[in-house]
Amino acid sequence: MKAGRKISSLSVGLLGVATLAATGCGSSTASVRVLNASPGEGSITASVGGTSVASNLAYATASGYASVTSGSETLEVSPSSSSTSIVNESISLESSTSYTVMIANYSTSVASVVLTDNNSAPASGDMNLRIIQAAPSLPTADVYVVAPGTSLASVSPTMSSLSFESASSYLPLTAGSYEIYFTPPGQKTSYIDSGPLTFSAGQVRSLVGLDGSAGGYTSAVLSDLN
Repeated sequence: MKAGRKISSLSVGLLGVATLAATGCGSSTASVRVLNASPGEGSITASVGGTSVASNLAYATASGYASVTSGSETLEVSPSSSSTSIVNESISLESSTSYTVMIANYSTSVASVVLTDNNSAPASGDMNLRIIQAAPSLPTADVYVVAPGTSLASVSPTMSSLSFESASSYLPLTAGSYEIYFTPPGQKTSYIDSGPLTFSAGQVRSLVGLDGSAGGYTSAVLSDLN
């Protein structure tokens, strides 16, 4: 009888530990937003681990950040007008980490790209800028981040050969006005021109180069922080 009572107490203790462990794991979360960068796909709806992250998200726009359970979770994306998934796969998310999940490429070959965001505050007086290359008809690009009106002939690329479906590191810049150009590697002809953009101190931004929805090219600025 005594042996039986000891086993019972041990079982209860182990059950309590397991319950606490499960509760602790379940409380770990990550922050996820979705970027619709698939030209011709139209608006999309997305969820991560069953949590809605984006609804009727138009092309060339991003959702706000949503809190989702970290770990290995299912990413499901479908056109807003259909329940048929265009992406249904597992993604790995670390707790207390922010991500941009980019839905990229043409509608015939849609792919998801998980980018890790760094929304730490910039140094005093600075802002941080990341460049995302999401234009499938420009597979590799040189990127120039310059003062508005600067002739590309007189400067070197800020970053060279940024490949499709990839992102640069965060570039610390003094707050002020800039213009961002994408060109074919080694060339000075601008395919994507952001136009003059003004950034304030403390901001973190992502500039996305994209195919235009009706041909040509375009760009979008994502507000990551402030």
